[in-house]
Amino acid sequence: MLDYYTIAVIAILAAISPGPDFAVVAKNAIGHHRQAAVMTSLGIGGGILVHSTYCVLGLAVVISQSLLIFSIIKYIGAAYLIYLGVKSLFSKTDVPTTKTLPLKTENKTLSDWQAFKNGLLVNVLNPKCTLFMLSVFTVIVRPNTPMLVQASYGILIALITAGWFVFLSIGLTHAVIKQKIEKVQHIVTKAIGVVLVGLGIFVIFESR
Repeated sequence: MLDYYTIAVIAILAAISPGPDFAVVAKNAIGHHRQAAVMTSLGIGGGILVHSTYCVLGLAVVISQSLLIFSIIKYIGAAYLIYLGVKSLFSKTDVPTTKTLPLKTENKTLSDWQAFKNGLLVNVLNPKCTLFMLSVFTVIVRPNTPMLVQASYGILIALITAGWFVFLSIGLTHAVIKQKIEKVQHIVTKAIGVVLVGLGIFVIFESR
């Protein structure tokens, strides 16, 4: 039982730390609508399940020790972050405000699948998530740990991560907060775009 508490604490600390996951959820919450942000959060949780699956199957060790495979993941992930950032920088900001439209009936400029895919790809293609999940499983999992128990560790991390970002999505799209954000929405949207592009560039050059 102690292992689950340990994993829960580690997962919470990892989830609340700023990074690509936070940036993409904030982007879709502010630039689109609550449902888009929630679906993005679920996509991030799905990404954690992908990482967990190959950790349980032992592929994480191969990925972490293969410079070619790891580099491919890193550069694809960086390119996707830059792509999202550029889209945010050049996005239109003349969307309806909460004063003219109720929160639940805002124009949905991003489909549920697109939002889910945003979260999934940002998380799956983040090489730091690969190393994080590998480190967690290396520390917690023992040679005699049943595969079912290992799978439950991954599910727990995915639930905690998705839960945090769903909470964040609801907070960022709360009527009071959203009205305040809308006053500077164009600035916030561009700032998030800069952050995403910056994260992408950082991922490319951090190991050089």
